Amino acid sequence: MDCLNTEEFIQQTIHWAREKSQPRLIVYLNAHCINLYFRDDVYARIVDAADCVYADGQAVVWASKFLGQPLPERVNAGDFLEAFCERCAEENLSIYFLGSAAGVAEKAAENLKKNCPAMKVAGCHSGYFKPDEAEALVQKIKETHPDILLIGMGVPLQEKFAAARLSELAAPVIWCVGALFEYYAGVTPRAPRWMRTCGLEWLFRLIVEPRRMWRRYILGNAAFLIKTVRFRFGKPPSPKVKP
Repeated sequence: MDCLNTEEFIQQTIHWAREKSQPRLIVYLNAHCINLYFRDDVYARIVDAADCVYADGQAVVWASKFLGQPLPERVNAGDFLEAFCERCAEENLSIYFLGSAAGVAEKAAENLKKNCPAMKVAGCHSGYFKPDEAEALVQKIKETHPDILLIGMGVPLQEKFAAARLSELAAPVIWCVGALFEYYAGVTPRAPRWMRTCGLEWLFRLIVEPRRMWRRYILGNAAFLIKTVRFRFGKPPSPKVKP
């Protein structure tokens, strides 16, 4: 994983967007993602090949310290997307919002523009589209020439879509962002700041959506803890990646 703090992450992302030398793929890891990494060989390959892999979950930061290779902090886009958009506006960089249900990406972009009127929105599109609509969507995105493409379609769908279309999308930066649009559109509530600071955002999400999240956070967090302890004592699990 990349040893970055939030400011370093922003600087690097903007540098790649301005550089335009090649498509760059940015992905995140939290406890759920790491569990999935050891179950899904295609997803694991994408993570390994990504240009930037950052710690989205506080549990990952704690685990890195426990394992003796500390990451500086949790880099969570929910806390800094507005500031990121302001920096992009200063650099005249455009952003495309792809993901979530119909109208959510548009609402997120609209809310962000209220506080950052200079932000350039290249376009918006729902993340729910049929396989036979993918080609037309890719062409639509390509025609807008976005400097940064945000994809919020959930792990691992967003990573697989981005990796398969990396060169076709023709965006200098493709950043997978999960449920980010839902927060900024006001569709899904975020945990209070004190819970986020204490690493308890997962508990808030579990309380808000227990039926959908119980498996991820109760069983998933236990599985992540076991993996971390095994790593610490020299018995790491092996990802199911075929040679």
